Amino acid sequence: MHQQRFHVTVIVLISSIMAYAGPPVPFLDDNQPGINLPFSGDPNTTEDGCAQDAPRAGNNDASGKMHNEFLECDNWSFSAVDWGKAAFLQGAFVLGSSPFSDDGGWECQANVFDPNNSDGAFAGSACVNSTVRVRSTARHSAELTPRNTENDWVFSFDFKIDVLAGDTFGNDKLFDLTSATVSPITGDTDLITIRGAAPGTNEWGGSYVNGQSNRYNIWHGPIPDGGVRSDAMKTPIDFELTEGRLTVHYKASNQRLDLWLDDTLLLENFESATGNYDVISVQLGGGLGSFENALYDNIILGSLADNGSCGPDGPGASGIPGDFNCDGVVDVGDLGILGANFNANNVTYVDGDANLDGGVDVADLGIVGANWSAAQAVSLGQAVRNAGLGTFIPEPATIAVLTLALTCLGHRSARYR
Repeated sequence: MHQQRFHVTVIVLISSIMAYAGPPVPFLDDNQPGINLPFSGDPNTTEDGCAQDAPRAGNNDASGKMHNEFLECDNWSFSAVDWGKAAFLQGAFVLGSSPFSDDGGWECQANVFDPNNSDGAFAGSACVNSTVRVRSTARHSAELTPRNTENDWVFSFDFKIDVLAGDTFGNDKLFDLTSATVSPITGDTDLITIRGAAPGTNEWGGSYVNGQSNRYNIWHGPIPDGGVRSDAMKTPIDFELTEGRLTVHYKASNQRLDLWLDDTLLLENFESATGNYDVISVQLGGGLGSFENALYDNIILGSLADNGSCGPDGPGASGIPGDFNCDGVVDVGDLGILGANFNANNVTYVDGDANLDGGVDVADLGIVGANWSAAQAVSLGQAVRNAGLGTFIPEPATIAVLTLALTCLGHRSARYR
């Protein structure tokens, strides 16, 4: 019974490793360009001029408001704050109630289901092809300014996508990030795009696949020989993507990107689709025509927040759980630290307390196992024995730890590549 409980504990611990690390957080630096588009106001306002059929600004409107913004509604704000410049809004959006904030989000409600409509099942198209475009600027500046590539940047936004019952098309594009530099190979500027996975030319054509809506591909690099987009540049997301926060982290240390959905790392250490990383603008939605109900909120492009460096309090914002000596890799040195303090209490992260519960035990060993570096001269199993941990854990349990940890590690490495 003890061994069974232990096996279950290990499975739960290892399956939650990705959530433990957590996504990076952007912050708006006075000295760096960025984007801050929170969408704010009272979603329940009764102010005149705040409705889908209210007057809206056109391109280069004399009012100074952006394209498609409400002309007579002062309670709702669809403009960037301090950082960034919202350049284009498409669709009959309103400020709807958001699950991500108390002051609403940009909401576009699409066709309304009407079984009595003689022209079809849907009536009206209030939000065909909903689109938000916003560009990066320095603080309080209208001049477009890309992020430099010498420092980490983080982009994140909240979203909720509902595909209407009876629709067989679905959403076409969820978002893309655009570089300030045109790729000399492809002629494109897209760093990364998440778009519908329906079959079609270059896989454009909606997110409704095999009876399921909200199915997407991640388009990224490296650019293949010949510079033509191919299946090698896409990674399918193998579940329905309907709601949450997406985060992209550019890491200057190796010029690679990580993509997160909430606390789950979807794709790590991948190249951009252009080979460039000087992000300058963002588009949410758009692509080919689509009729989904969309809500976007809290669009931010900023610097990597300093959540502390690796030390007694944890691995830091960009560290690896289980890297107790803070050298950037989980290896025999870290296992030795864990072994030396196994069963100790009142300890810190650098003593081997990977889950920060005040003690060093099998839970921490599971975290080390799940993040174990494959480039080791000594196997994980041999390293556990060398660290003297075999005397603390019954052999069947040791095997379970090693097998599950290695399986999880291999699964994480192969699933999204």
